[in-house]
Amino acid sequence: MNTFLKTGLSIVGGLAVLAAIGWLGLQIPPRIVSPVTGKSQVLGDVRIPENLPAPVLRYLHVALGDRAPRIESAVFWGRAQANFGVWMPMRFQLYHRLGYDFRRDMQMTWFGFPVLKALDQYVNGQGMTGLVGKADTGTRVDQGSNMILFAEAPLYPSIFVTDSRIRWVAIDETSAQMFFPFGAEEDSMTVYFDPQTALITKMTALRYFGANGEKEPWRVDFLTWQQVDDMTIPARSAITWEKQGKPWSYWDITGVAWNVDLSAMLTATLSTQPVKETP
Repeated sequence: MNTFLKTGLSIVGGLAVLAAIGWLGLQIPPRIVSPVTGKSQVLGDVRIPENLPAPVLRYLHVALGDRAPRIESAVFWGRAQANFGVWMPMRFQLYHRLGYDFRRDMQMTWFGFPVLKALDQYVNGQGMTGLVGKADTGTRVDQGSNMILFAEAPLYPSIFVTDSRIRWVAIDETSAQMFFPFGAEEDSMTVYFDPQTALITKMTALRYFGANGEKEPWRVDFLTWQQVDDMTIPARSAITWEKQGKPWSYWDITGVAWNVDLSAMLTATLSTQPVKETP
């Protein structure tokens, strides 16, 4: 075997080893990081009204029972996977001031260690999404970020009872149109319910594709559910742009805290956000 062929085979072998190491690093799930939060508060509850479309009412009684706890803020944390040409493992912390602001801090990991930081947020009526330091903004991002704010409402189903700005229009026995505020206007999405469990199966809407794209069909599928503090909320969800034909990300909720002070979390930069690592 001549020297040239040996060299070529060595290079190919080396690249194969590097590719295998790179792939292996993406298979290791990150350690979960929970935010430092204050003590959760109990703010009482309210009765679920009966003047709602039938599938919405059935869902609320399954998710909440007869009464809805008053929730003003919530924190969630867990793991995710997103397809950026290759599936990347992530961990995240998600902060919501219900119906007004949210922020999701994300760390993409390799061999369990953070290698990239990103965020999604809608704070004070302005959206932002992307890698930290290179995130997109603008009116189209605002619309998409506000859409996320309300698409994540099943994580805190009380909002469907306590936020009078949300209104429903019946479609049929297993779907309804949800209208919600977007600045001085309204936006909407179609909500579908399982005829057997009464839980939400998916939400669909038209959302701007990034900062410069046009409105595209977009959906959230709720894949599994969990019981948390006497409420039924999503455990796993998937996000899909219909033109891509399959989910581009999956999100798993592993921890929740209700009614905590989020003033620092919704104004702090990612570099100053304190986190507490869990074992």
